[in-house]
Amino acid sequence: MPGPLRSFMIVLWVFCLAGAALVALMTIGDVSVWSFVGSGIFGLLFGIPAGLWTARAIKRDDPNWPRRKRWFPQK
Repeated sequence: MPGPLRSFMIVLWVFCLAGAALVALMTIGDVSVWSFVGSGIFGLLFGIPAGLWTARAIKRDDPNWPRRKRWFPQK
């Protein structure tokens, strides 16, 4: 089961990227169902890796993060 930080970061990234893509598409006048679908797909494709990377970066760089919750070797 994924940790709460990882899940939170993934959801945050997906919704932010999908919302930004939707606003960009609507700004240029593309108001259709496909703009919503495309924005959602864009958010999923780029938001999941970005959320995973952000969660790992927080855990790696935070000296107060418990060592037992880190899944990778330390420097």
